[in-house]
Amino acid sequence: ICDAMWSVWVVVLQAVTALRMDECEPTALGMESGAITDAQITSSSSFDRQSVGPQNSRIRTELASGAWCPKPQIQSSSYEFLQINLENTYIITAIETQGRYGNGTGREFVAEYMIDYLRPGSKWIRYVNRTGHTIMTGNSDTTSSVMRVLNPPLFASKLRIVPHSKQTRTICLRAELHGCLHKDGLLYYATIPGGSRVGNVDFRDTTFENTDLYTETGIRRGLGLLSDGYIAESSPFDESNQNGSWIGWSRHHTEGMVTLLFEFDQLRNFSEIVLVAYGRLSNIDVIFSTDGTNFSLSSQISSLSRSSNSSSKRNDYRIPLHRRMAKKIRVTLWFANDWIFLTEVHFSSGRLYNEPIGYNLYFNESVTTITVPEEPIFTRKVAYGAIGLLASLTLLMIVFCIVLMRRRKSDDKFNVFEDDIRKSLIITQIRGKPATEVLSSRQPPPHIMSNLYSTTKTTSTSLSSKSTSPKFGTATWNDFHFPPPPSAPSDKNHDGNAHHYTSTLVRDQVEKVIKIPASSLLIGADLGQGKHTIVRECYVASIGNVAYKTAKDRDNFYARNALVDELKTLTLAKNPHIIRLLATDDSGGLLLELAVEGNVKQYLQSQSVGVPVSQLLGFCADVCEGMRYLESLGLVHGHLSPSNILLDENLRAKVASPRGPSHHAQLRYSAPESILKNSFSSNSDVWAFAVCCWEILETSCTTVPFESFSSTDIVENAQRMLAGYDDLAVLTFTECVPRGVRNVFVRCFEIDPQARPSFAHISYFMSKYYVIPEK
Repeated sequence: ICDAMWSVWVVVLQAVTALRMDECEPTALGMESGAITDAQITSSSSFDRQSVGPQNSRIRTELASGAWCPKPQIQSSSYEFLQINLENTYIITAIETQGRYGNGTGREFVAEYMIDYLRPGSKWIRYVNRTGHTIMTGNSDTTSSVMRVLNPPLFASKLRIVPHSKQTRTICLRAELHGCLHKDGLLYYATIPGGSRVGNVDFRDTTFENTDLYTETGIRRGLGLLSDGYIAESSPFDESNQNGSWIGWSRHHTEGMVTLLFEFDQLRNFSEIVLVAYGRLSNIDVIFSTDGTNFSLSSQISSLSRSSNSSSKRNDYRIPLHRRMAKKIRVTLWFANDWIFLTEVHFSSGRLYNEPIGYNLYFNESVTTITVPEEPIFTRKVAYGAIGLLASLTLLMIVFCIVLMRRRKSDDKFNVFEDDIRKSLIITQIRGKPATEVLSSRQPPPHIMSNLYSTTKTTSTSLSSKSTSPKFGTATWNDFHFPPPPSAPSDKNHDGNAHHYTSTLVRDQVEKVIKIPASSLLIGADLGQGKHTIVRECYVASIGNVAYKTAKDRDNFYARNALVDELKTLTLAKNPHIIRLLATDDSGGLLLELAVEGNVKQYLQSQSVGVPVSQLLGFCADVCEGMRYLESLGLVHGHLSPSNILLDENLRAKVASPRGPSHHAQLRYSAPESILKNSFSSNSDVWAFAVCCWEILETSCTTVPFESFSSTDIVENAQRMLAGYDDLAVLTFTECVPRGVRNVFVRCFEIDPQARPSFAHISYFMSKYYVIPEK
């Protein structure tokens, strides 16, 4: 039934929706008729204000001496202008000019001119047409009017006509503007990246405005091909369409993901987005910002393409936006083919003349739909009675589907989740004996937490929820480590040859590590400590100053096991962004590269002056490179946190203490599958990395993640994530983080581990939007 409902919905949209330029019927905007008042017409200068001032520049009208005439003569370097203030933003499709007739006495006209314009939030923009020219051809006499169609049209609230002449001459001007009111409200967009160029084929946005406006990540904002109202009808690979009709992105350059950011004039109510594409999109994510700054994950609408349409044809993708309200909209496109192209993006929306009540601006649930790409439709004629009937049927089926889905969700929600938990119990060893506890999806009993975790008090943090704040009790901060997991699965479950090869490789590498007698070590001050280990400053005559890591209790099995696993990992991981293993001693201690600035938390908390965001990003980029290397070797870090991110004398961040999946992280840095199912992988490392980046970038390590949450709260939040609830507590990144980097960090918090980006993917995007400075 729901599939049938969706099909009807698509038909209705096809019937009643047209693209914006179809709706714009250009008319004269009022220079001749007087709809544009004298107060709206200004100029840089006038030869005589009364006789040839800007108020006399109305086309086909003889007022005073018959036109506007600037005071100086015009030459190629002049900047004199007639300015028209439109008060609202208009689509300007043509400009009409005329010289000064002056009842037969006039001899002056404008042979060439340029156009400058602006709209809310911009500086003056020089108009460039589709062929790349800025100078428009004007008049050749004083009597005839000449209309120049603007291709592409421009979007402006103020416009200047700037006379131009290669030879010094006196000019006078009358003018009219043609166009229509800009109802969409779109002011700017940005594409990340800005299109691809491969060899001589350039599919970048060549008509994009030179606005000198940029996002915080350095991406130019403006309008171009995606908003010009022109829709290409043939293949982008036809020579006639190249460099003027399509923007294209190569999968090789983008890894199959493109982000579009759209900015509007005010808070608007959106019903639909249309993307006119060439090729097949596999997924479209739309997310909304009501204040123009924060994008609520709970507002996201995801559209999955169900069609198997060929990638070598034009498709119109239409996604219902369910009356979402926003000032900015971010659209992320996913594609699997070699190329994807866009020629137009259009939103259907309405202005909100009265600011809505606050609670209406937030959304309690995200929406996923199935999108069927349409065949292009150029003419739409529909009987209104049929539309009304289809709309009524659609509404009834929507209500029916919602009721049915809610009943199913209500009946099955807890049972399904509790069955899943029973299959994946948290198992730990208490005094040598296995112990198991089932954590209820409704509310974990507090006594279970006290049995499993030790507690330490600290301060508070900020976070956002996908709806209202979770109904947790009074929170105290608990900083604890996971209990050790059960022993590793038997080798019979794995490929024997591969295991033998890996074991042999590790053994050979460990045997090559330099051994230093413990008696030759000069032990210094404590540098830091973990649950089972302690790190001290140390001097070795043959090496120099090092960090010496050893077990707090030499008889503790877990401490010894942690050092052995770290030794095995470090013998394989040799990378400038990972702390180097220099030697071992005969007691099992590790002699490591000394990071003189300590861990990143110690360093940031010691700074009296705030550390620049660029430097904080550098720390995150360094860590990402180290984790990317571990990922490439198939190694899991297992417990990444700021205390395991160390800084050397050049302030280069290095990853420390990689021990693998047998040694758990602190709870606050752990992915939900790690908390509830003891599942640790490179995917869970990605989650931990994003939490570390949040703490570094958003708080400079002065606040811990989920600071106001107790251990019970955090576990319950993880349960709700895996159960598919909506009221989730999540960490969010603010505008201090470049948008491109922020987007990929947000994806690190996907609940499905397989949906998170790899470290290679994160590294690619960080290098794209942030260049690590030389150190």
